[in-house]
Amino acid sequence: MVLVVILGLARPGGAAVFTCAAGDVACLIAAINTANANGEVNLIRLESGAYTLTAENNSTDGSNGLPSITSPLTIGGDGSGNTVIERAATAPQFRVFHVAQAGLLNLEDLTVRGGHWGGGVAFGGGGILNRGTLVITHCAVTDNFSFTGSSSGGGGIASLGRLFIAGSTVANNTAVQSQGGGIFSPAAVTVINSTIRGNRSEAGGGGIAISHPAGSATIIGTTIVDNHTGESHGGGLHSESSAVAIVNSTFAENGAESGVGGGLFVRGGVVVNTTIANNRSNGGRDLAATSALALHNTIVSGPSDFSATACRGQVTSLDNNLFFDPNCAVALLPHDRTGDPGLGDYIDFGVPGRGFFLLTSNSPALDAGDNAACLPTDQRGSPRSGGCDIGAVEGTDP
Repeated sequence: MVLVVILGLARPGGAAVFTCAAGDVACLIAAINTANANGEVNLIRLESGAYTLTAENNSTDGSNGLPSITSPLTIGGDGSGNTVIERAATAPQFRVFHVAQAGLLNLEDLTVRGGHWGGGVAFGGGGILNRGTLVITHCAVTDNFSFTGSSSGGGGIASLGRLFIAGSTVANNTAVQSQGGGIFSPAAVTVINSTIRGNRSEAGGGGIAISHPAGSATIIGTTIVDNHTGESHGGGLHSESSAVAIVNSTFAENGAESGVGGGLFVRGGVVVNTTIANNRSNGGRDLAATSALALHNTIVSGPSDFSATACRGQVTSLDNNLFFDPNCAVALLPHDRTGDPGLGDYIDFGVPGRGFFLLTSNSPALDAGDNAACLPTDQRGSPRSGGCDIGAVEGTDP
């Protein structure tokens, strides 16, 4: 789906290409305004440097540092570690980007940080508010803040339209008295080969919150780690939708301090070849479901010293799962296993989607998966050769 959207940004003859020198905020603002005016599929190239916003540009759906995106536009940097679009720490409170319903924004190879939406009302999106289509590729959305009330949220991103994230990191964002520390959406969210890390919310979905039954979450090859919510459910993921598909992913060290589903709390969905481990909550420390959540080739594990059972609610097995906790609320099928899954230490290579648990040499997950349900590659993109292993990562070698 990401490729379809990106290919849809092919530039016709009337489109413009802009290049802005390092830190030239005036150039960036002028280029966005020109792109909106010509209505074509434009490209803005940003050189390495920090583009630091010091004043509100407009008040569409609240204060924004840049002009609202109203047409198809790509903004590309020189790498997420080199090109940064940020709100100045001493500036008034405003988010960085706003995408209008007619807008299609493709962000590539840059960082969005420091946005602060403190309106205390709806909309949200400390870093980005999207009403149209937003594609984020090889980017970082970090250290943004929103305060909206429990009906909305999105410390990093609030998306009321379509959101596609690939090869990116959403980290250290905060949603106060609201949902979705990293990402909030009542609509469709797709996250591929990315990391959602260290985000915080108070009202559910420390990492990601899907707030409406008509929304959806597709998560593939992704690490969701160390996200927390204080007063509700779903430390890593909270979804009011049952249209949830999670494949080749790792949920680790997430927490729901006053709720259930430390790793994930969902209405329903399917989880395949995923490792859910060392999450914490008051109940269903790893996962909880209010309707049918089906697991296949998946590890649900630890921590062994915590009193809450690993699963809560209507969690079902499609077989070939490995449950550390024999009290997990699942009717076991013939190829399901219980006991220590033999996970090694959590390791993170600092690349989006490359945080995971390797299997130890004596792990019962080795070659114990259902080959028919396995993708050809694991979370890292490594081949699943021989017998398919249970969990996100194939084999014992990093």
